[in-house]
Amino acid sequence: MHRRALLAALGSSLLGAAGCLSDDGSGGPAATATPTDPSPTRTTHERTRTTDRQTGTTRETPSTGTPTGDAYVVPGAKRILGPAGADVRNATGEAATVTVAVAYEGDRFYERTFDVGAGAEAASETIVASHATYDVVVETGDGRRTTYEWSIPENWHWPRLTVLVAEDGSVRAGCAWPSEQSVAVENADGSARDLTLTLSGDDGTVVETTETVPAGEGSVAFDVPIGDEYDLRVEATDGADTASYAACYCRTTRATVEIREGVPHIDTVLPVCE
Repeated sequence: MHRRALLAALGSSLLGAAGCLSDDGSGGPAATATPTDPSPTRTTHERTRTTDRQTGTTRETPSTGTPTGDAYVVPGAKRILGPAGADVRNATGEAATVTVAVAYEGDRFYERTFDVGAGAEAASETIVASHATYDVVVETGDGRRTTYEWSIPENWHWPRLTVLVAEDGSVRAGCAWPSEQSVAVENADGSARDLTLTLSGDDGTVVETTETVPAGEGSVAFDVPIGDEYDLRVEATDGADTASYAACYCRTTRATVEIREGVPHIDTVLPVCE
């Protein structure tokens, strides 16, 4: 991730303190999705130095954007259609304290601490109102932390920031909850083929699975540990192919793999909710 130096600096400060369209331009149909607002409690941010009554955090208005009303606005950027806030889930058997901080171009404009019970969830107020790329740092009360680059392109109208304390205690941040996904496979060869699917991100491989696919149509399923934008690689007997793969709320890639003479070819479409 190209902003790791910035994220590390932000993390240090924490220690101190709805139909769908195809994104490929084809306009092809996609499954209907109805985005919902979790209706979180909203707080109003002033344009001067303020103290958040919920968290007790004092901060100054950043120079590169303006917290207006419920959400942070980046000058010159397009406005997001739906609410863009954070959902925090604690999947462990013990209560957790989770602090979420968000920055834009080095200016931290949001920080809030959530006390989340065992197996419970919490939702933030609307955090951002503009299509942009934000830097996120998440830290638990006992020092576990993770960073995430929250990129909201102009065609993603219902973005969510998901923060997970997983059952194994790991802390994850992304654009959707863990999920099971699959790719469709069209094996044009006359016999079964072994197919290896690998999903990788900034920190390396997150999923790798091998299945034997029969001649004709089939699919390969895999688990996504947290919503994010990944690289998808599919390897067969005589070749391999790669493609970008997004697994986000209201923005998940649909991939089809065609195998011809032992060589896989990936075709993708990226539906997004209006």
